[in-house]
Amino acid sequence: MDRDAEANRHSSVSSEPTIHLGDQDGLPLLRGKQTLKGRLRTGWYRMDRLGRLTTSLVVLIIGGAILARVLIELFCPYDYWHNPQVTVPPKTDDSNHSASTDKERRNAVRDAMKHTWSGYHKYAFGHDELLPVSNKSNDKWGGWGVTLIDALDTLYIMELYDEFNQGVTHVVDVDFSKATPGYTTPFFEMVIRSLAGLLTAYEMSLDKRLLAKAQQVGDVLMPAFKTSTGLPYPRVDVNAGVAVRASSICLAEAGTVQLEYWKLSDLTGNPVYHQTAQRVVDILDQSQKPYKGLYPIWVDIATGNFTSGQITFGAQGDSWYEYMLKQYIYSGGTHDQYRRMYVESIESMKQKMVKRSEFDDQMYYVGDLDFTAKKFSPKFQHLTCFVPGMLALGSKTLNRPDDLELAKQLTYTCFQMYNQTATGLGPEYVLFRDSSNKGLLPTNHKNDFDIEDLPTADSSEVNNGYYLGYDRGYLLRPETAESIMILYRITGDVKYKEWGWQIFQAIHKWTKTPAGYSAYRDVTSTKRDSQLTDSMESFFLAETLKYLYLLFSPADYYSLDDYVFNTEAHPFKIQHGRAHK
Repeated sequence: MDRDAEANRHSSVSSEPTIHLGDQDGLPLLRGKQTLKGRLRTGWYRMDRLGRLTTSLVVLIIGGAILARVLIELFCPYDYWHNPQVTVPPKTDDSNHSASTDKERRNAVRDAMKHTWSGYHKYAFGHDELLPVSNKSNDKWGGWGVTLIDALDTLYIMELYDEFNQGVTHVVDVDFSKATPGYTTPFFEMVIRSLAGLLTAYEMSLDKRLLAKAQQVGDVLMPAFKTSTGLPYPRVDVNAGVAVRASSICLAEAGTVQLEYWKLSDLTGNPVYHQTAQRVVDILDQSQKPYKGLYPIWVDIATGNFTSGQITFGAQGDSWYEYMLKQYIYSGGTHDQYRRMYVESIESMKQKMVKRSEFDDQMYYVGDLDFTAKKFSPKFQHLTCFVPGMLALGSKTLNRPDDLELAKQLTYTCFQMYNQTATGLGPEYVLFRDSSNKGLLPTNHKNDFDIEDLPTADSSEVNNGYYLGYDRGYLLRPETAESIMILYRITGDVKYKEWGWQIFQAIHKWTKTPAGYSAYRDVTSTKRDSQLTDSMESFFLAETLKYLYLLFSPADYYSLDDYVFNTEAHPFKIQHGRAHK
C-alpha cells in the first residue's frame, strides 16, 4: 500500500464522529444539559452486565410491589384485613336443608320481634317498658323510652325498616336533658342502653339526627365523671345537670362505659369522651387487688381503692371483665393494656374460680370468691353465662386454644340450666356441692359464703349435676343465647343451633302473651298463667332476640370479625387498621 493511500485511510477513520461520555465542554451529553431520560441511558451504558441485571431485578420487584398494593386497595383494602379470623366460614348441609331450616327459624325469631314491637307500639310507645300481661307501661328509667332506643338496631338487623323508622321518628324529638321530675338517672344503664343504642342506630342508618341525640345523651351523663379521681358517680340528676354524690360505685358500673364513650369520640371527633372514660380503666388497673387480675365489686370513688364485696363474673362485676377484651378488639389490637388485664383476669379465674360438678364430668362452672379471694361460693349465676362467649372470642383473638375448650364446657352447663327444668327455661342461678358434700343450703343462707353440710343428693341433683336455689325465676335474660351464638360462629358446630332453637321454643311457649313476652316466676312450674310476672326488660329486644336471630343468620352477617358487641348487644363497627387515641 502506498503512503498516500495509507494517509487517506487514517484520515477517513479519524474523521468519523466520536461519542464522549465525559465532561468535556460543548458536548451534547454534558450532565448539566442532559434530560432525565438521557441521564438514565448514560448510567445504563456505563454498567456492566451484572449491574444491568441487578438493576432490572430491583425495578421489577419495586414495580410488582406497587402494583400489588394498588390491586389490594381496589379489591381487598388492607384496613379491612382481619387477623386472626374469628368466625368459621359459613356451612350449608344440603342433605338436611340447613339453609332453609335456618331461614325458617330466623323468621320465627323475627316474628317474635314483630309481635313484641307491635305490643309495645300499641300499649307503651315512647315509654320505658311494656307491661306485657296488663297491657300497660312504666317509666322506670326516667321516661326516655328505653325499650324503643334499645330495640332500634335489632329492628334494623332484622330488616324491620318500617318499625325502625317509627322509632326514629319518635326518638329524634326526645329531649334527653330532661327526665321524670325527681328521678335520678342510672349512669351505667343509660350508657349501655341509650347511648349505645343511638350510636349503633346511627352507624347502621347514617341518620345524623341519631348521632346528635347520642351526643346529647353522652353529654347529659358526663357530670358523673366530675369526681376527685375521675371514677364516676352511679347516678345523674339530668334535670339539674349534676351528678348525685355517692361514696362508692360497683365495678361493672364504673368499668362498662368505655366502649360507648370511645365510639362517641370516634364518631364526633371529640377525644374528651374516650379520654375521660379511659381514666377509670387506668385507676382500676393500678389499684391493689386481693389476687392478681381479680377485682372486688365495690370501689371507693374518692380513693380508687376496693373496699368490700365479692369477686364475681356475675352481677355487679361481669361486664368489667368482658370490656377488657372488647376494648382490645375495638382498638384493633393497638392497646396492649387491655390484653394484659384480660389475660391476668382469665388466668386467675381459671385457677381460683372454675370448678366441676360432682355428678357430671362435662359440667364446669364459675363460682364466686369473697373479698379476700380465699373463700369460694359454688353458685353459678345466669349472668355469668356470658363468660363462655367471652372466652371463645378471646381464644381466637389472642390465640388461647385452651380457653375455647373451657368455653365449650361452660356453654354446656349454661344450656343444661335450661334443658333440665320442666319448662326448658333457665333460672337465675344454680348451686353445686363440693367433694366433701358441703355447699349452700338452697333456701336458708345469709350470704353466698355460708357453706354448710348438705343432705345426701337426691336423684334430681344427681341427674342434673346441680341443684336449685330459692330464686328460680327467668327474666328473659340473654347470656346463654349470646354464648351459644358466639360458640356456633367460632366452632361451626351445629349442635349450638339446636340448643338455641330449643331455648327459643321454650321462651315462645311459656312466656308469650298477647302483647309481648313476660318474665317467668318459677321455671320448675308448668302453671303458666300464675308464673307470668308482667315484666319485660328492654334487653329482651336488644339482646335475647337479636342473638337468637344472628344464631340462625349467615356467620358473616354482622360478623364477629367486623363488629364488637357492647354488653347490651349493640354492635359497634371495629375500626380496622386505625390506631385509636
